[in-house]
Formats: sequence, structure tokens, C-alpha cells
Amino acid sequence: MSFLFLLKKPNLRRLLTANFLSGIGDWFNSVAVLALLLEITGTAIAVGITLALRTLPHLIFGPLGGLMADRFDRKKVMVACDLVRGFVALSFLLVSEKSDVWMVYTGTFSLVAFSSLYNPARMSLLPKIVDPEELATANALDQSIYGIVMAIGSLIGGIFVALWGSDLAFLFNALSFFASALFLARLKVPASPNDPVSNVQLQQAAKVSSYGEVIRAITSTPIVYAIFLLKAVWPIGGGIINVLISVYAYQVFAAGEWGIGLLYGAIGIGFIIGGILAQRFQRYFYEVAASSFALEGFGMLLTSFSPTIYVTALFFALSTVAGGMGNASLNTLIMRHVTPSYHGRVFALDATISNILIGLSMLLGGWILTMADPRIVGFVAGLLITIPSLGLGPVIWRTVRAGDNEPLANKNHAR
Repeated sequence: MSFLFLLKKPNLRRLLTANFLSGIGDWFNSVAVLALLLEITGTAIAVGITLALRTLPHLIFGPLGGLMADRFDRKKVMVACDLVRGFVALSFLLVSEKSDVWMVYTGTFSLVAFSSLYNPARMSLLPKIVDPEELATANALDQSIYGIVMAIGSLIGGIFVALWGSDLAFLFNALSFFASALFLARLKVPASPNDPVSNVQLQQAAKVSSYGEVIRAITSTPIVYAIFLLKAVWPIGGGIINVLISVYAYQVFAAGEWGIGLLYGAIGIGFIIGGILAQRFQRYFYEVAASSFALEGFGMLLTSFSPTIYVTALFFALSTVAGGMGNASLNTLIMRHVTPSYHGRVFALDATISNILIGLSMLLGGWILTMADPRIVGFVAGLLITIPSLGLGPVIWRTVRAGDNEPLANKNHAR
């Protein structure tokens, strides 16, 4: 099944367009906020506080977003979050001097908070607007869109701010959220979603179940548990890699801001290609899910040996090709092995754990880089991704071979 075939579906096209618009706006906002902070404060401390505030809301609002996605109309949750984010984005236009920096902190926290409420609903909505056999292709397409957003946002976000200033970037971000809300409002979600669980009482029980029950169901379902562990170990090395992107560009290769844009652009291109290949290899997505993160980690490891920034960009691109394929495959597995009544909380737990670990890893990485050579740190970070993935990937494959294919809620109910 091709991307073009899926893009003929109006609902999926509206969902992806909404994600694309708000994603581009987010990149413009990120560049504009960091530039504005350095301009009005002249210190990197404000930048550090802002980056930290992009992690904290996930811990508080991520689990709440999962509950909202499972208990309320997911489309309405997303539209409401977009509208609120649009007005929050406009608040950055009020910042003009150092005494206004609190508004930057408040606005940043609020944007991430409502994104944490938005994302579980978005991930949970996808299986409702495509057929079960289209899930793998839809997730692959979603990864490619993510890569396009990253590539475009990283390459032109800085240019946009440099030419037209931060205020226009903030206005663009606000308008992108309002436009996204319009596209989402036109979504028509089927009244009877594609749900592998036919027992109505079981579905209702899942809707009112607690996080504790969902966690117990995850840990008692081998394939879902293995996926969670695999997606949880990646951020330990991945957060350090995120810090290294700027360090490689500035310190190792003296390439400055254009070097950061080059590396982020390469990562975005990698996700685009990864999504395309995931669609091509959807018949083998179990194998891809089992091996991709180890390959991604190995690619990250190779960056520590790069002689030039261009080779580094190539290794980043190759590693994220594997990562993009893996993300699409693992998300498909979660959607297939978890009943839709649990989707919001399962994806919320996934995002919350990942974002908190990435934040801690970034803090640790920043501290280590004050004492250690960046190439050594990059090598160790690559190992931290590769070695655990080599151990957990085969668990997923063995579980599939053993025939563990029942939806999570069915297995938990049977116990």
C-alpha cells in the first residue's frame, strides 16, 4: 500500500496537515524564543531554564493527557489544545525586555503542557481513521511527515527569524495552531472504530480502568512490555546525542549555527527516508522493530569517528533512517497489540517516560561534556543505545514467533 493511496483519505490528510502546520510553527517558535532570550538577557542561564521547562510538563500533564484521550472525544481534545496553544503563542509578542522573561517561561511551560495533552489523543486517533491493514503505512507516513517538519523547520527557521524577526515567528506559530484546529475540526471520526475487542462490556471496563491496571496489563503482555523497555532505553543515550549535536557543530568542527542546521536537517531527512522505507518493508515490520534501534545506535556511535561535519551529518541521517523505521514499526505494534480503549494511556506513558529520561540524559550529558572529550561521550552514548537494543530486539522477535498476538486487554481479561 502506497503513501499516495492513503493521502486520498480526507481524514488522514487533515490529521497530517494539522500536524505539519503546528510542527513547523513549533520549530519557528523554538528558534525565536532562544534568540529572544539571548537578546534581552544576554545570558545562557535563561536558555537553560527554558529548555528544562520543555521537559517538566510531560511528567505532570502526560498521564492526564492519556486519561483525557481514553475518556473524552479525542478530536475535541485536540481542537481545544490547539486553540489554547494558539493564544499562548501570541503571549510571546508581549515580551520586550528582561523583566518580561517570566512570560517566556510561563508560555513555554504552557505550550509543552498542552502538547502533552494533545499527543496521546493524536496517536490514539490514527487507528480510528484508517483500516487495520493500513496502520503500518499510516505510521510510516507519519514518520516521514515528522522528518519533513524537522528538515524544513531546522533549515529555514533560523533564516525566517533572522530576516523578519522573532515577533513574526511567534505570530506564524499562533496562526499555525489556529489553522491546525480548523483542519482537525473537519475530521469525521467513524462512530464504530476499528476495534479488535468485540465485547462491549470489556471496552467499557477499559475506559474506566486506572493507570495501575494499564501498567499491570503492559507488564503481563511480553511483546508490549519489551516494546516499552526498548523505547525507554533509547532516551538514555539519545538525550546525550541531542546535546552533542550543538557541541559537534560548534566545538568539534567549528561550523557554528549553519552546522547545527546541517545536522538537524540531516536528521530530518533521515526520518523522511526512514518513513518511506518503513512503508516499503511493512511486511517485515516485526523484524524492523526488533533490529532498527540497534542499527540506529551503531550509526550514532560512528559519529564519534567522523573526520568532517559532512560525514557526521551522513551518519546522523543513516542512524535516523533506522530510527524512523523503528518508530513507525513499534507504534504499529502498540496499536495492534493494545486495545483502543487503552491507547491514550499507553501512548501517554510512552511519551512521559521518554521525555523525562531524555531531559535527565541531556542534563547528565551537558555535565559530562564539561569534563570529557565530545567524541568519547558520543561513542559511549551510541553504546548506551546499541547494547540494550541488541538485548531487547530479539525478545520482540521471539515473542512474535511464540504467537503472542492477542490484544493487550484480551490477555489481561483472560487472566
